[in-house]
Amino acid sequence: MITAAVKKNTREKILEETFLLLLENGYDNVSVSEIQHRLGISRGLLYIYFKSKSDLLFEACRTYFFDRFMTNIDFEKISLRDFISHVRKVIFTLTKINGKEIDILKYNTLCSHLLIQNPDFKSFALEQFSMARKVIRRAIKSGEIKNVPESFVGATLLAILGRTSYITQTPGKSYVRKRILEDIESFYDIIKRGS
Repeated sequence: MITAAVKKNTREKILEETFLLLLENGYDNVSVSEIQHRLGISRGLLYIYFKSKSDLLFEACRTYFFDRFMTNIDFEKISLRDFISHVRKVIFTLTKINGKEIDILKYNTLCSHLLIQNPDFKSFALEQFSMARKVIRRAIKSGEIKNVPESFVGATLLAILGRTSYITQTPGKSYVRKRILEDIESFYDIIKRGS
């Protein structure tokens, strides 16, 4: 009999490998056969954990785009400064999945593609972003940051975190991560009270 821990580990491994394939091939170019081959499992095993291919892809994207960012946070209490610190920590862990270095630009491009192409993913993303907007709204009301439009703060944070390209050549994946982290800090320094 398969234990709950084994089921959870198997499910997580399926999600991880599926997400890595999504990053490598793009959302529209991942097949169930390729996932099976990569994992060395049967098609039937996939369908024990996921209802369909679209369910599997949605869950992989939800896990790696939102669960890592949005869990273990009390959105009713966290300051914008602490939220940004949390995001910084996540970005450091995000750039490696199963020991493989992730290209954050490909990661962000995949997310952008999903927001445009997948209505269910977009709806889910909007729900998640609404929680982050609460943090911004509270930061403005409490005086943590200047009285700037909430939508401007949110859009700028998303533009920095969701960066999909550089027009100049970059020395490597860690450079892009470093620049994103520097830019998010610089933006906070600009909008915080007293600056």
